[in-house]
Amino acid sequence: MFPEPDAPVLETILRLQGVHRAAWLAAEDRPRLEALATSEAAENRGVEEVLARERTLVLFKDRTFRLPPTPTILLLDGAGEVIGRELIGDETLPDGDPRKVVRLGKGFVLFTDRKAGPGFRFLLPPVPFPELEAVRGIADVVSASPDPPQDAYLKEKHGVPPGGEFASILIGFNVRNP
Repeated sequence: MFPEPDAPVLETILRLQGVHRAAWLAAEDRPRLEALATSEAAENRGVEEVLARERTLVLFKDRTFRLPPTPTILLLDGAGEVIGRELIGDETLPDGDPRKVVRLGKGFVLFTDRKAGPGFRFLLPPVPFPELEAVRGIADVVSASPDPPQDAYLKEKHGVPPGGEFASILIGFNVRNP
């Protein structure tokens, strides 16, 4: 259906541990996903950037899939400065100095040494997808976790059981001449 380099991209994704299924996003899915976006809890900039790419695919992963390479949740002050973020896996406190952060649960920290401007918001940023960076003919690779209504839509469309057994990830990239 798609010209190269889409076949190597899909082959790379399907070889990853924990990937249950992967499929190209259909053209009609883009406006549907945009309409299902929710911003009450967080701004999902990652999904916005993925959908802005030329090619997009969805993968469904289980708990054995690797951890993200960068935080998937940031807390920004009103000026856009990061004042808190998710910790990945067994990551230690930033800079190893517990006096400069406050831990919220086991997976999130607030930076107490940063002066926060007025207001705050949670942001879901685009996340790198390193496994695709070596695929010839593509560039600008980003990934993101969709909002819950988007995840439910994608699961239903692709016959993936609802609930928490599998989670969806959107991956977008642009095509470049090799």
